[in-house]
Amino acid sequence: MRVVNGTSEMMKPESVSLHPLGAAAAPVPEMLCIFGTGDLGRSLGLRLLQSGYRVVYGSRRPHSCGPLPQGSQVMSHEAAAQSASLIFICVHREHYGFLETMAPHLAGKVLVDLSNNLKKGIYPEPNAAYLQRLVPGAAVVKGLNTLSAWALQNGLLAGKQ
Repeated sequence: MRVVNGTSEMMKPESVSLHPLGAAAAPVPEMLCIFGTGDLGRSLGLRLLQSGYRVVYGSRRPHSCGPLPQGSQVMSHEAAAQSASLIFICVHREHYGFLETMAPHLAGKVLVDLSNNLKKGIYPEPNAAYLQRLVPGAAVVKGLNTLSAWALQNGLLAGKQ
């Protein structure tokens, strides 16, 4: 029997909560998405998993993208984008073309651009500005672009490679 608003109600045995009164259920870790299964994407995914997040990779070829961190998932870009509100873009600018066709799937999402160009002055505008033009409905953030895959794999104090 339970009391609701001063009235007692009978509860069926199968509906009894297994949590102690006042104990909140453990929150489900946030799902984060990574576009790019190269060194940087894999290393970032591993660190995010170790930090307690769930990770899904978006890939052009989800069935043949190589080894990914244990505990992560891999699927098409579209499916991966639908499962998270925060997406890390770990691909080179010359491969951004697919993002323009995905703009409807990325509307309302936060895209974190981790890209760096190989040389200064290659493009007339920064990568994040270009990405924002390709996906105007998303919020684009430039960040973590000084963090290397090497540092993610070996610890932040391991030195620069």
